[in-house]
Amino acid sequence: MNSKYFKDPAVALDVIVTTFERTKDVPDISGPIGKLDQLTAYDYTQDDPSLYVWVDSRGGQITVGSGEPPDKPAVTMISGIDVAHQSWSNKLNPMMAMATRKIKAKGNATSLLKLAPLLKKIAPVYNQVLDEKGLGDIKL
Repeated sequence: MNSKYFKDPAVALDVIVTTFERTKDVPDISGPIGKLDQLTAYDYTQDDPSLYVWVDSRGGQITVGSGEPPDKPAVTMISGIDVAHQSWSNKLNPMMAMATRKIKAKGNATSLLKLAPLLKKIAPVYNQVLDEKGLGDIKL
């Protein structure tokens, strides 16, 4: 895997999935995600075939998984794992990243872009997961 931050794709995948799982317990994050009422995919497979995560907020519950999603996603966000790390760390503006093609969207990303302010709330959860996984040295 060619990543500046992660050496093992399984660890990177675990960090992303664990972060999304934890956000389900934070009402300020889970509320807006739940209101999306859609299946969203995060495709980081350009760095490793296993790096595919999805979040399903349809039907009032939030489900997180890795690998192929259960249905066709409403939107798929495509980037490398290092761009994802910068984004989840709240060190990369998603609108600027999309404008410069660091992040690409397949489908309608308008609803997701409305959630960009949530990155400030997700970043502490993400950083806590990094610490717990012994990856505090890659925090941005």
